[in-house]
Amino acid sequence: MYYSRSGRNRSFYTPRRKRRNNWGPKAVFWGTVLLISWIVLKWFFGLFSDIRSEDAFAELTILNGQVEFSLDGTDAWAPAYSDQQFLAGDTLRTNSHSRVSLEILGNNFVFLDANTTLHFEEMEETSSGRKIVLLSLEKGHLWSRVSDDVFGQKKSRFEISTPRSRVHVRGTVFDFSTSDTEDLLRLTKGSVEVELLEEEETPFASVSVGQKIVINAETIPQIKQGRNVLDIIDNNFLESEWHLGNLERFAPQEVADIRRRIELKAARSPRSEKTENAPTHSSHPQPEILTPKPGDRIPASSDSVKVEGVAPEGTLQMVVNGYTLTRFQPGDRKWVYFSSQKFGTLVPGDNLYSVVAVSYDGLRSEPSTVNVFYEGSNENISSKPVEVTSVGTIDSEEFSAPVVTKPLILSDGTAYQTSSEVVTIRGLVDPKTNRIDVNGFKLKRFQPGQTEFSYIANAKYGNMEEGENLYEIKAFGPDDKAAITTVKVVYTPLNVGE
Repeated sequence: MYYSRSGRNRSFYTPRRKRRNNWGPKAVFWGTVLLISWIVLKWFFGLFSDIRSEDAFAELTILNGQVEFSLDGTDAWAPAYSDQQFLAGDTLRTNSHSRVSLEILGNNFVFLDANTTLHFEEMEETSSGRKIVLLSLEKGHLWSRVSDDVFGQKKSRFEISTPRSRVHVRGTVFDFSTSDTEDLLRLTKGSVEVELLEEEETPFASVSVGQKIVINAETIPQIKQGRNVLDIIDNNFLESEWHLGNLERFAPQEVADIRRRIELKAARSPRSEKTENAPTHSSHPQPEILTPKPGDRIPASSDSVKVEGVAPEGTLQMVVNGYTLTRFQPGDRKWVYFSSQKFGTLVPGDNLYSVVAVSYDGLRSEPSTVNVFYEGSNENISSKPVEVTSVGTIDSEEFSAPVVTKPLILSDGTAYQTSSEVVTIRGLVDPKTNRIDVNGFKLKRFQPGQTEFSYIANAKYGNMEEGENLYEIKAFGPDDKAAITTVKVVYTPLNVGE
């Protein structure tokens, strides 16, 4: 009992009892309820947050020849066609004269060479952005460009396996082949890891840019021991038409620079024909050189010379001073080569041009040669542009021809084959381009200064017909200089139900 301390009124009082705080248990209770609810909701929505997409497929483009496919669960083979889509479990194979490209889950490309069989083990794309591509290279040769935007992340996987190895890809440009005795991988961009299969410890080998690895009976024990079996990629591959033709779809300027270096190197060593791998055979006729004539003198006021002539029948490629003419199309009779002081292929004094025709069987003709004398000097370089009028070439060394990026067209000019009634032609042009015409039709949406263009060929609109269609893409630059690229499209509609 407590008493008041006031002087007059002494009274006693009982202090008020403090209210007990009950929020502690309530907070624990409701916190537990919220936590359980959050876990349940997370589990529930997690069931639907990583849903597998039904659009996980690989789309085929036939670049050359005939291709066959086998559906999942069947042993029967049937002809394949461009724009056909393949799902996990399907198998694709090319014959001895075929080349194809596959676009897998968007912006990832695989090119198959002749006599190649590829099995689609798994292709998956989820709503969360995770992608899985598992391919099996049963035999043959492929070249691939994989985007690092997705497969650079650990949650996504892009793998290609053979019976003896598996390649783990992380945004890469690489070449991969397999045979009965060995696997060969060449890496030109990015990074990969190669895993040995059917081994207890599954050893890995990391491959860096510019390196190659051979996996066979000799190197497998060395890899298991942790020894370095990597080697440098040889220039023959880096300068091959197989590699450059594929890479050109994604890095046209880079490839253009490489081709110029090849041309420059060949001009400095015009007698290096003995280094070519293809055999020489007199059964394939020599090409004819029309101009220039032997002994012609090129005045100092010029900085270039046009070497042109006629190819023998059955010619696949034309080679001038070791440089393969990328604008020459198989079966063409006329060929043109431009020699320029700017690129070092025309030098003061004597210039020897050696021209070789290569047949479809890979046989090389005896070289036809012409020697001209250039009166110019290193100090007297003309800036006059080179005029070119032939289809498939450019009108000026200073103004680049359009580059078609889609559909994928072989650099040898082989027609693009499709059964789709709509084909979109996309590409890149010189930044100095003011206007683009396709078969005389001006692209209205293209504006000066743009570097990309697109054109829609539609069978319903009449600008694509059954059979072969030729599209001339003409870019106009400064002073109305023109640069031309041509695309052949073979349209074969599907007659369903007939």
